[in-house]
Amino acid sequence: MSGLPLRVSLLVFLAGGLATAQQGDGASETPSDFVRFVDVGDGGRLETAVTTYRNDAGVELVLYGAVHIAEPAHFTVLQDRFRTRQTLLYELVASPEHRPNPEEQSTGSGGAIGLLQRGLKNALGLQFQLDVVDYRPENFVHADMEPEEFQRSMKERGESLMGIFLRMARSGAAMGSRDDGEKAPTLDFVSALRSGDGKRQLKIVLGRQLEQMERMALGLDEKGGSTLLEGRNEKCLSVLQERLAAGDRNLGIYYGAAHLPHMEQRLVRDLGFRKTGHEWVIAWDCVRKEPAPKAAGNEGK
Repeated sequence: MSGLPLRVSLLVFLAGGLATAQQGDGASETPSDFVRFVDVGDGGRLETAVTTYRNDAGVELVLYGAVHIAEPAHFTVLQDRFRTRQTLLYELVASPEHRPNPEEQSTGSGGAIGLLQRGLKNALGLQFQLDVVDYRPENFVHADMEPEEFQRSMKERGESLMGIFLRMARSGAAMGSRDDGEKAPTLDFVSALRSGDGKRQLKIVLGRQLEQMERMALGLDEKGGSTLLEGRNEKCLSVLQERLAAGDRNLGIYYGAAHLPHMEQRLVRDLGFRKTGHEWVIAWDCVRKEPAPKAAGNEGK
């Protein structure tokens, strides 16, 4: 498995996923960091943020940074938090009537992207968000583009998924070396599999690279902005303002963490919110080594 196809697969899967690096994670400091990889020994943890904001009217809003594949415990923690929200706005390019739930996980997403999604989930030994999160509770409110709206917006902006893939491929090749001339960390996947520790090591390599890779997936450049990010964010924020006008005072937004720096900027600069809390939830635990597989014929010895 070469590095570039692996990166492209991950980017397709996580499009809309993670945040930019080197931001703040203090209780009131902005701009915030919404995803991080914490090194621990020869491994580490991928963590996503739960960030709280309030305005002068006493409205509380929580941003939940989504990473679309994670350990089952990650989704359990978040779903418990979602129950505390009067209204939870969520990301999903689909009809508002389509409500994913664990009972229909066998159908999943169709086409090549669906295959990539589940292939990566299986390679990492994790769970896919749409297979485990139940979107049927009454407090869940669709706050994203519908497919036709998404396609129309991309056309108006002169964007295409193929163009994004090509840009990712060019940028992915450049990720093979660091600014100091040293090669970026790589994985000897065959050796890792033989040791029984392959999934953990793969998660470590990907976890450390996700932030830069997600900017490519979202089509960001030095100018910023795209249908994948800003276009969908503005749709979410318009739904938020409708709910605020209707009197909702305890809300949450569950969106891919790469969306959240721009969303936070709009909340603080334009909508009168201030940051009041910031905490982290483990998405991937890559600290503990996996046991080496037993040799055939050694059972019971």
